Amino acid sequence: MEYDFEVDYCVIGAGAAGCVLADRLSESGRHEVAVIEAGPSDWHPYIHIPATFVKLVHDRRFAWRFDMEPEPGLGGRVLNIPQGKVLGGGSSINGMIFMRGQPAEYDEWAQKGCRGWSYDDVLPIFKRIESADRGEDAWRGRGGPVTVTSASEIHPLTRAFVEAGKQIGFAENHDFNGVERDGIGVIQNNRRGRFRAGTAQTYLARAKRRPNLRIETHALARRILFDGRRAIGMEFSRGDRVVRVRARREVIVSCGSIKTPHLLQLSGIGDATHLAEIGVPVVHDLPGVGRDLRDHLYVRMQHRVRGIRSMNEQSRGFALGWELARYALMGKGLMANAMTAGALFCRSRRELAAPDLYVSFLPGSNSEFLQLEHEPGMSIGVVQSHPESRGSIRARSSNPDNAPAIAPNYLSALEDRAAILAGLRIARRLFAAPALARYSARETLPGLEAQTDEALLDFARQRGTSGLHFTSSCRMGIDARAVVSPTLEVHGMEGLRIADGSVMPGCASGNTQAPILMIAEKCAEMILTAA
Repeated sequence: MEYDFEVDYCVIGAGAAGCVLADRLSESGRHEVAVIEAGPSDWHPYIHIPATFVKLVHDRRFAWRFDMEPEPGLGGRVLNIPQGKVLGGGSSINGMIFMRGQPAEYDEWAQKGCRGWSYDDVLPIFKRIESADRGEDAWRGRGGPVTVTSASEIHPLTRAFVEAGKQIGFAENHDFNGVERDGIGVIQNNRRGRFRAGTAQTYLARAKRRPNLRIETHALARRILFDGRRAIGMEFSRGDRVVRVRARREVIVSCGSIKTPHLLQLSGIGDATHLAEIGVPVVHDLPGVGRDLRDHLYVRMQHRVRGIRSMNEQSRGFALGWELARYALMGKGLMANAMTAGALFCRSRRELAAPDLYVSFLPGSNSEFLQLEHEPGMSIGVVQSHPESRGSIRARSSNPDNAPAIAPNYLSALEDRAAILAGLRIARRLFAAPALARYSARETLPGLEAQTDEALLDFARQRGTSGLHFTSSCRMGIDARAVVSPTLEVHGMEGLRIADGSVMPGCASGNTQAPILMIAEKCAEMILTAA
């Protein structure tokens, strides 16, 4: 077989994880590295202005737009979801929320056989990633490439949300990335001054001038190439041209929790029965590929606001002109901040050892996905951090241009339904607390007529949507369903690793960006140690 070019390491996918790997693997100058990305470079100004991500997620130049399968737990609705398709992936088009998982989550990974992934093991990596505006201490880092900052400006409604939580008995948490996750407070962003600090703008920006790093954009991965059970390269298409890449040492797949299992299946790694159905020759029968998919279901309550200006009005007309001027002149205001402003981590049941609910606050309200209403509003979203419901990713055919079937199977587990109900009732308590109640004209979603468990659960089914925190579709572990080992090597294969959210044994509490960066850093460390 002829190859168009050769490298030592070929990274498939230049998303949040792929950019980290491209930087770390090329850093010493000793190895030739290629990173392959289906989307374009991060050239668009909207990528770099924090608030304009709401435009990018709808732009097919920079985002995959996947239709899920009809969801039984959501009344058969078909959700359309964005995923990053640009250098930096999701870190270039997301809301920039930077939040590690809880220490207990990583300790549980280690207890289930993923040695080397306890919180004590990964804490130094989290510190290495960031340059926190709070300074360095036992929990936070100061010298990393990703600047992690508090909001440049806190909306008065967000302050009222925090005060409301304290009024109903929750402690204030000043640092969700510190020693404790419990409590209510304001989230942190990966933002450098007035600009986004995703992995394309940090890790890859410092690596792209290295002569030993090759970046291929507009390059759709078609399949991984093998010599027996050893990965030796990959094939991508750009327009009508097919390009073959030889990897002398390793192929690392970092396409995300949807595209990574899809690519493995197209390449002949997955459940043998499924591969036969779609006409793909079996390289390795590995039934766990595409199984155990998890995602956060996001259910939003909304109130109409009175007596104060919400984000809804700030985003239109003369008010928007003022915000644009503030951003241009001072780098502050609405345009400089991510969407979700406040958060509460708490328990759906008192007996739980750690918080299982992620309750987020926005000083605005949405009519559709990430589209602010015209009338003033505020909203509280409820997420169960550790859903028991599990779904799947399955290639529909052998054609790489065909999107996979995505079925998260939301609310199929009794525990998930109970947790969502508890979270919605906590959201109502927050809205009813004096600090927020003074600004509430009325509840618009779901409306006060929804009082019973059945009515609230029906509301969750009708209005719940993806939290866009997909994980676990190529899960790490030592059991029969696991896809990768604790060293992130694909079980039964050689020269092939996976490093992205798909390897996480379960959802993180909070957003997935920071854990994915940690996974990529640790993967690069393991590769270079073994080299």
